[in-house]
Amino acid sequence: MIFEETPEYIQSINMLPACNKVLSDVFDVNIDSIKRFNKKDDKFILDQEFHIDVILTLKNGSSITGQEKSLSNKFYKFKTFTMEFYQNRFTKEKGEFFKIASQFYLHGYSDESGTEFKEWYIFDVIKILFWLKSYNISELEKITRPSTSNASFLYISYSSIPKEFIIQSYIK
Repeated sequence: MIFEETPEYIQSINMLPACNKVLSDVFDVNIDSIKRFNKKDDKFILDQEFHIDVILTLKNGSSITGQEKSLSNKFYKFKTFTMEFYQNRFTKEKGEFFKIASQFYLHGYSDESGTEFKEWYIFDVIKILFWLKSYNISELEKITRPSTSNASFLYISYSSIPKEFIIQSYIK
């Protein structure tokens, strides 16, 4: 299956306006200050290698980098922060967790419409990684779940994440 035809990709495209609204409101920027990259863009390497989906230029001219994930409403019952641990759990090919260089992570679940958020969080990635640094890889593997692909995902209940790691959040 072509990536652009996957339910996850379609979900992310449908949620782009909602992501733009959250980012522009939280970081007080206009839509023109939010930059994403497509496969033909030279900067797409930032997503492939460092899991940077978006670069925001703040009003003072500085830039910050982020990752975005908007999950389908059918998974809302889990209310967990998820991050790809292994891109291939069988070969242990390292995924997003090992490579992420984003400064923040916009993570949430869509409402029933699939175009708005029901709940979202902007997490400080450095604080989350620092929090998890005391775990070795085998301990972290135990708190992963397989996906429908070959990947596995680290999952942490929203309610277990320390409040000081949350830049901002919203629940409808």
